[in-house]
Amino acid sequence: MKRFYRQIKLSMQRSSFRTPGGLLEYTITRRPRVTKRLHMELDENGDLVVVAPRNWSKAHINATLSQNTSRVERFLIRARRRKLEPLLYVSGERHFYLGESYPLAVLPGLGGKTSVELIGAEFRIKTMRCDPETIRASLQTWYRKQALKIFSSRLQTIAAKADWVGDRPISLKLRRMKRTWGNCSSGGVIKLNTHLIKAPRSILDSVIAHELCHLEEMNHGKAFYGLLEQLNPDWRQHRSRLRSEGHTYLL
Repeated sequence: MKRFYRQIKLSMQRSSFRTPGGLLEYTITRRPRVTKRLHMELDENGDLVVVAPRNWSKAHINATLSQNTSRVERFLIRARRRKLEPLLYVSGERHFYLGESYPLAVLPGLGGKTSVELIGAEFRIKTMRCDPETIRASLQTWYRKQALKIFSSRLQTIAAKADWVGDRPISLKLRRMKRTWGNCSSGGVIKLNTHLIKAPRSILDSVIAHELCHLEEMNHGKAFYGLLEQLNPDWRQHRSRLRSEGHTYLL
C-alpha cells in the first residue's frame, strides 16, 4: 500500500514556469500512452495539468511551456470557457459589468423598443419579446455603448500619463474578440475587446496601458516592459488576474 501511494506521489509533481504575467503554476503527470508530446487539461479546480512523456525532465517541460506561453494561455481560456454553463438570458441569471455581477430582471413590456438599464443592483430589461436572443442582443448593444464611453475616457486619462504619446493621434476601435483583449497597429489604431467592459476597471486600465506602450515599442522586449513598468507598476498582478478570470468575461 505504501508503494502504491509513493507511485502516485511520484507521478504527480507541482511546478511553475515564467510568463509575461508572472509565474504560472501547474501539475505534471504522466501516462503510458503519452510518449511524444505534451498534453494539457484542467483539473477539477480549473488549474492546469500537463501530461508529459515519461522521459521528459521537469526542466525540459518548463522550457517547452515557456516557449509556448501564448498557446498555453489560449488553451486555458478555451478550456475554462467550456467548463462554464452557457448563458440562458433569463431573469435571475447574473451578468458582469466593471467587475461586479448583477442579476437580470426581464420585465415584459406593452410596447416600444427593448430597453436595458442598470438600476440599483440589477439589469432591468423591458421588452415585448422575452426570448433569449432578443435579450442577448439588447444586452450586447448596451455593453457596447458603455464600452465606447468608458474606454474612450480611460484611454485619454492613461495616455496623458504616457510621455511618449504626446500629441500623437490615437484611434480607438471596439471589437468583440475571442482570443485577445486588445492590440495596437503601427498606425496608432488601438483595438479593445468589448468584453473588457465586464472586467474590473483596474484590469481595463492595465490592457489600455499595455496597448499604449506598443505605440512606442511594437514588440515585447526589454524597452517595452520598461515603459509598462513606468505606466502601470502592477501590470503583473493584473495580467495574472485577467488570465485566471478572463474566461468568465468572454461569454
